[in-house]
Amino acid sequence: MIIEKFGSQVPKTMDKLTSLPGVARKTANIALSNIYGINEGIAVDTHVKRLSYRLGLTKNEDPVKVEEDLMPITPKEEWSNLSHLLIFHGRKVCQAVKPNHAECVLKDICPSREI
Repeated sequence: MIIEKFGSQVPKTMDKLTSLPGVARKTANIALSNIYGINEGIAVDTHVKRLSYRLGLTKNEDPVKVEEDLMPITPKEEWSNLSHLLIFHGRKVCQAVKPNHAECVLKDICPSREI
């Protein structure tokens, strides 16, 4: 479809990317930021969603609503970095089943830390 519809070029807009089968906002955000350096939004995967909720940055579970909550509180030039940092932190420290509060650099501000 990229070959036929977009002349073999990965599209540079959210609308065109999400018109591709299997491409939703998360994938489109990743493609735009990594390929073109365009921060259209914040890629929200399970780690970003979970940590955003644990950190009190959102009360939503829908990835699009989580993204909408994160965008106004994060400088646009940091949207891609935020996603990468939360994913890394979610994999290494703040895991789903057992968050490692003792090793967490955010423990002083995290509302879900163990007291």
